[in-house]
Amino acid sequence: MSLILFALFMVLPWASPENVSTKPGMKIFRDEYKSVTAACLDLGFTKKVCNNGSDSGKKVVAFDVRLSHHVNNLGSHGRVVFDTVDLNEGHGYDPSTGIFTAPAAGVYVFDWTIMTQQGKYAHTSLVVNGKLQSWNHCHDYVKTYLSCSKMTVVKLKQGDKVWIGVWYGPADIYKTHTSFSGFKQ
Repeated sequence: MSLILFALFMVLPWASPENVSTKPGMKIFRDEYKSVTAACLDLGFTKKVCNNGSDSGKKVVAFDVRLSHHVNNLGSHGRVVFDTVDLNEGHGYDPSTGIFTAPAAGVYVFDWTIMTQQGKYAHTSLVVNGKLQSWNHCHDYVKTYLSCSKMTVVKLKQGDKVWIGVWYGPADIYKTHTSFSGFKQ
């Protein structure tokens, strides 16, 4: 009996709540994470502050929009109004006007894809404050659906207005695969 009491006396302190983890792998995970983090810092990588997925507390600015309907005979200087919003972080894009207003100054990356209707064309441009900045020439010579994409990088000031416009018309744009997106670096 005394042997049993001695064994219980030896085992009970080891089984106390302080010494038993409900997740035994967590200590190993934490130690390995600290080791990897230290190695990354030694190699020159920097820590990032968590704030809605952004660096240094900056707010994320990103949008992704597309057309829900065909656009026919949109004339020169016409604006393509992408009315379906899939993402609008920072609330810079207005689907009623087709205009993105930069909520903060910085370098932005924009991408747009235009699909022409069969046998038609669409010559579009990224327009910044009324000035053409980058061009996309989509001309379907083979009478099929043609998809043309363009990506560009521009430096914007807070409040600058950006949209996709037609630089030579008329443009005939197919709805399903036509989109416009952008984000701040």
